Amino acid sequence: MRVGHMLAIPRTWRNMGRVREIMGVLMRHGFGELVERTGVRGWFTLPGSIRHRESSSKIRHTPEARIRMCFEELGPTYVKLGQVLATRPDLIPMGLVLELRKLQDDVPPFDVEAVERQIVEELGQDLDSLFEHFNPKPLAAASIAQVHRATLKTGEEVVLKVQRPDLDRIVGSDLPILKGFAGLLHEKIPEVQKFNIPGIISEFASALVQELDFTNERYNMERFSQLWEDDPMVAAPKTYPKYCTSRVLTMEFIDGVKATDVDGLREMQVEPRIVSSRGTHVALRSIFEHGFFHADPHPGNFFILPGGKVTLIDFGMMGVLDRQRLDELLTFLVAILTNDPDMMVRLFLELDIIEDTTDVRLLKRELKELIQRYENVNLGELDLAKFIQKIFDVVVRHDVRLPADLLLVAKAITTMEGIAQEIDPTLDPLAEMRPYLLKTYMMHTLDPARHAKELAKDAGELAWLVRKLPGELRALLKKARRGQIRVVNATENLPEILEHESRRTNRLVLSILTTASFVSATMLHGHAENGSTVLWVLGGFFALWTTLAILRSGGA
Repeated sequence: MRVGHMLAIPRTWRNMGRVREIMGVLMRHGFGELVERTGVRGWFTLPGSIRHRESSSKIRHTPEARIRMCFEELGPTYVKLGQVLATRPDLIPMGLVLELRKLQDDVPPFDVEAVERQIVEELGQDLDSLFEHFNPKPLAAASIAQVHRATLKTGEEVVLKVQRPDLDRIVGSDLPILKGFAGLLHEKIPEVQKFNIPGIISEFASALVQELDFTNERYNMERFSQLWEDDPMVAAPKTYPKYCTSRVLTMEFIDGVKATDVDGLREMQVEPRIVSSRGTHVALRSIFEHGFFHADPHPGNFFILPGGKVTLIDFGMMGVLDRQRLDELLTFLVAILTNDPDMMVRLFLELDIIEDTTDVRLLKRELKELIQRYENVNLGELDLAKFIQKIFDVVVRHDVRLPADLLLVAKAITTMEGIAQEIDPTLDPLAEMRPYLLKTYMMHTLDPARHAKELAKDAGELAWLVRKLPGELRALLKKARRGQIRVVNATENLPEILEHESRRTNRLVLSILTTASFVSATMLHGHAENGSTVLWVLGGFFALWTTLAILRSGGA
């Protein structure tokens, strides 16, 4: 074995064995050139038969299929990576996105003895002491965990999500190697450097480590339930903290039918159209009101109970959005719904996600042409997922770096649209989304309380600056006395400039006082009439003063 530049890959015999295995899988599926370009090929001597198998794999399968096969063969860490990449059409070609969406998370279950050992080790008691009944046959098995039904001593029906044994060790070994390979790709292959592969892998590693800690999923379920406690038709399974650890999650058993089981819905006398509409409602409110949404909304994660109650399961992957990102996302979607490419490009410029080399005029023109092409399509015939994907194709081609959370939201919305149409093909999800999004956008844009909070925040920052200013001036004067400041006056009209800036600053302060007075008066109205009146008068006085100052200066 010849070991060259190892980058970030730890030099342990176990890791080197895994590196050799990964390299063999890549070469066997026709990626020998990639291995050669990274320089990894020189680290090992591999069997000569691999090159023959490489050529036969190239003949039989497309490059996209061979990438998927590599991920499947390399195990749970790489399956998860492939599933994450399938949500990033801004980074990889659409053909590869579609292929990676075929990645199956279903794997053979691990034996019941291992399940029992894991439960006993985590919960500290044997199964007979913990449960009235435990079903050894798993309900489902995936790369991270498998699920079993059980009955508590209290008679409550539950399911246990039990993590695969040694998974933390496997992932803990894979992630440093993956980071090392990402560094090699970035260093050795110039054409992929713009994608920042090390950054992508670092984000993926953090998310996967969080997903392996079932305490996070339990928190997500409890938070979702709290956010939706005002809606009796939406829920998440109840959790049982006494029976939960970082590797075992115990929750209420949901005895319902999958949302897409139309026959099952009708047997429960639940109208599919209502379920479809309610699912869209859950997705939109989760994103735009709570900023906390299910990032993996496939049909298997939506169950319907008698009466039409929607219950979500599997909270391992959740999206979180702050207020600012929600505003940006709303602007992006409203720009699509109102056929306004100018609004979209302005947003990209504000977010500073457009490269200096981007031809903004050409970007606007292509977006306008695309939107106009879809403008005359009947809403019922519009494929929202395809439309949004075409928009992403255009902006990515013009080197716009779309934020990952925007893509995650787009995936959640378009997936929910697909589920809604599968449940009821006659329903037009976009027709439901449009009024909701436009109304929410207007409420966010015109919300006086929100603007008052932002103004209060700005005022707080200004107050902090005023408090700090004397100390900063003292330090500056101290340096001046010591001769540590060198001033070069290269401006001929400095007095005029200073006078002009002074006038501008005064008017800015007056404008802030005017706005603060009017906003405060509005907030006090109905609570303290005298204070409100005084503030209205002050606001009017400041506004008049500002106007006169502008007129005296000739409108400058």
